[in-house]
Formats: sequence, C-alpha cells, structure tokens
Amino acid sequence: MRKLLGCLAVVLALSACRKDAAEGPEGASGTGETVARLEGGEAGEDAASGPYTVTKAKLDAYVGYQRKMLEVYGSLMRGLQDMGPLMDAGTPQALEKAKGGLKLIERKAQAEADARQAAGLSTEEVNRIAEVVTAVISQRQMGRTLQYEEELKKLEALQSRMPEEQQKELAPQVESMRRQVETFQKLPEARREFGDANVDVVLTREADLTKNYQDMLKAFAGVRR
Repeated sequence: MRKLLGCLAVVLALSACRKDAAEGPEGASGTGETVARLEGGEAGEDAASGPYTVTKAKLDAYVGYQRKMLEVYGSLMRGLQDMGPLMDAGTPQALEKAKGGLKLIERKAQAEADARQAAGLSTEEVNRIAEVVTAVISQRQMGRTLQYEEELKKLEALQSRMPEEQQKELAPQVESMRRQVETFQKLPEARREFGDANVDVVLTREADLTKNYQDMLKAFAGVRR
C-alpha cells in the first residue's frame, strides 16, 4: 500500500505541474526531463518558438527559485510518506484522513507560484531555463557518476606500459573512451540544441545547480536531508 501511495503522490505532483503550465504564470503552480517537468510543467510545452536566451540574471533567479522549491518538494514527500501507516490501516476513517494528502498538493502549487513570483520568473521562463539546465547538469552529473575521466587515465597508463603491438590493439578502446570524456566535458549535444552562450552561462553556476539537481532527486526519492 505504501508503494501505491508513493506512486499516487508522484502522479498527483506531475499532474499539478502540467495543469499549471497550461494555465500560465498566474495559474495555480506546478531525471533529466523529470526534474525539468517538476520545476515548472512539461519542458517547453508553452514555450514560444525560437531560441531562448538564458541571461546571468535569470539564471541566478532560477537558482534561488530551485532552492525554495526543494524545501516545498521535501516537505510534500515527507508528508505523503507519513501517511503510509494511515493507508496501511485500511479503515474508512484512516482513508478519509489520508485524503489530507490532496491538501499537501494544493499547498505545493501555491508555494510554487509564490516562489516564481519572488524570483521574478514566469512559468514559461522556468520551463525554458529548466530545459537548458537539465540538459547541461544531467550530462555533467552522468560523466562524474560513470567516472569516465578516471577510467581513461587508468586505460592510458595501462597502454603506456604495454608492448607496441598491444598498444595498437588497445588504441581503439582508448580513443572511444576519450570521445566519451570529451562529450561529457564539452556537451556538444546541448550546445547544438541550445547554443554555446546558453550552455556557457549555465556552467557559471554549475556547482550550485549540481547540488540542487542532486537534492531534488533525493527529495523525490524520499531521502530526508
């Protein structure tokens, strides 16, 4: 039953996000893409056509918005988790009381709208910035998780100690690993999709955005911080 409740919680949260994005900035507010959707609706769903420029000022506002929303999401998930024993009880009274979880969703929507207003960002701006941030930070995070750079150094060191013939045999594997490292470092896909300027400005706040990204995933995994 607790697993069912957890799934229901995520579905409700996602539904609230999509509803908010459709209503626009003044409406009730709403891994990789999941983070972007949770922060402001379906990524890019109400975005105007054409490129969006992420300025330093907008990015700084977005970082602050993320931190506020981390508190909201953490509180939401803890509240829904605490309802697990009520659902397990299975009595009509317990189930009725458990409906209070819907109020948590409503409070989340209002808190998100307040956070956007405090940051001076519209729903569309949150969505557009989230697209770029998620594309950049998720790739950088994956590179760190897979530890390709460290593995490349080990592979190159091993190759250097081999006889020349064996070095040649290992060369394709080393080159493939080198290309993977370069992909995570230079982010060619994100640059093609969003432009060098947008990617570069996001990287100026990489440390803060990475922490927010990791904390967001923990919040939705139910990890208490």
